[in-house]
Order: sequence, then structure tokens, then C-alpha cells
Amino acid sequence: MNKLIAIFSLLLLVTSCNQQKSTPTNVVAKVYNYVLTKEELKANVIKTNSIVDSLKATQDYIQSWSRQKLLYRNALINLDNTKELDDLVRKYKEELYVSYYKNALVNKKLDTLVFEKEIDSFYVKNFTNFKLNENLIKFKYIHIDPSNRKKYNIRKLFETNDVDDKQEILTDYKGYNDFYFNDSTWVSLRDVYSRKPDFPLLSSFDLARTNRLIEKTGVDKSLYYIYIKEIVNKGDIAPLAYVKPTIKNILLHKNKIKFFNQMEQILIDDAVKQKKYEVY
Repeated sequence: MNKLIAIFSLLLLVTSCNQQKSTPTNVVAKVYNYVLTKEELKANVIKTNSIVDSLKATQDYIQSWSRQKLLYRNALINLDNTKELDDLVRKYKEELYVSYYKNALVNKKLDTLVFEKEIDSFYVKNFTNFKLNENLIKFKYIHIDPSNRKKYNIRKLFETNDVDDKQEILTDYKGYNDFYFNDSTWVSLRDVYSRKPDFPLLSSFDLARTNRLIEKTGVDKSLYYIYIKEIVNKGDIAPLAYVKPTIKNILLHKNKIKFFNQMEQILIDDAVKQKKYEVY
């Protein structure tokens, strides 16, 4: 990027060699009284591995910056009344600062805005609102070549809940890269098919029992070992663990509003005490 800026600085120096007034060394471009510095250019142009692409990106930014400044200057000159715009800018600036300030305060208190007991209480009080419109499962699977001579060893290790057995599969048996071992998390069966369209369809018979391993054949005749640990059917109440992120977001939004209202009242009360807030 420094080389590119140096190239543009040199080009600009050549094209402006007839100017009597000297230009600061850190200036890349100038439009009337507006200047584009090397630092601003470097901060706004994305680096690439190609010098040609970087050079073009730099040139494009300079041209865009120049047009913007020219249009802005003309707008200041030709608009009859800019008071309304100035008022809007001031208002937007205030709102932007307040928004950033609020976000900064909330980010510091995110962990304390929602407590586990609040989530539990909300779930209990709104229990009937969490009926499922799809099936949820806790499961794991591994996808292997049916010709794999060690497939029965893999099945035996896969069927256990031992962490060392899982690690042995991953380190000692090669020839596959498609597996899912996180059987402690509830997942939507619909999402499974959406993310992996070639995943074997599980029938109602497959889902009739839990804590068992089933074998399924893929469309390409490959082999799937699938272990169904738990199931929650459509129409049942969703487990707390599954809806917890949703509940937390609901409570977080609610508590943010409450926190901001309390903060604003504290600021007002403090200003009144210091006689810095008066209404006439």
C-alpha cells in the first residue's frame, strides 16, 4: 500500500509541477481546500495481493473522493437554505453518539442483564407457547465407505459414549470426513436435511425408539451409522435448552429498555441535584 501511495504521490507531483504553491508530502489529492492524505487513503483502500488490483482500487477511491468533494462544495454554494440540513446533521450526530454510548454500556453489562433464573421463570410461565412444529433430536452419525474393512470396528467404537473411543475413530481410522458427534445438543431434523440434503431420510420407524444405533444407506450406496439418543416430536413442548437462546434475546431486549430508562432517570436526577437541569 505504501508503494501505491508513493506512485500516486509521484503522479500527482508531476501533474502539478506548474503550481507555484507547494503541496505537503502526506497529501495524495486535493480538491479546492479539501485534501486527501496518505493515512486516509491507506485506511480506506482494501489491500490485495495483486499490485494491479490494488493500484486500480486506489485510483477508484481517489476518483470517488474527488467527485464527492466537488459535489459537496457545489451543494454548499448552490443550496439556498442549508439550515434545515444543518439541524438534521446535528440531530443525527446526537442520536449517533447516544446510540454508541448506550451500546457501550450494554456490552459491559451483557452478562448481568439476564440471569438464569429469569430464563427458567419465563420458560415456566410461557410453557404452552413453546410447542414444536417440527421434530427435534439428539443424535450423532458417521459417514463411511461401505468397503472399509474396519467398518465394524468403527461401529463398535462409535456406539459407545466414551470420549477416548471417539478420539480413536478420528485419529486411527481414515477415509472419511463426514461426521457429527455432538449428541448433547438438540437439533432440528428439518435443519439436518436442509444443511445436508443427501442425509438419509429417517422414517417414523427409525424415530420410534431412542438410545439405539441404526444403519442407513446413502444415495451413493455409502454407509451411515446413526445413533439416535433422544427425540422430541412435533406438537410436544420444546426443551428449555433448545429455546433458551430465543428466551434470552427476548429478556435481553426487555431488560435493555428497563436499564436505559433507569440510567436516563439517574442522569436527570443527578442533573437536578446539581441544578444543571431546569424547566422554565
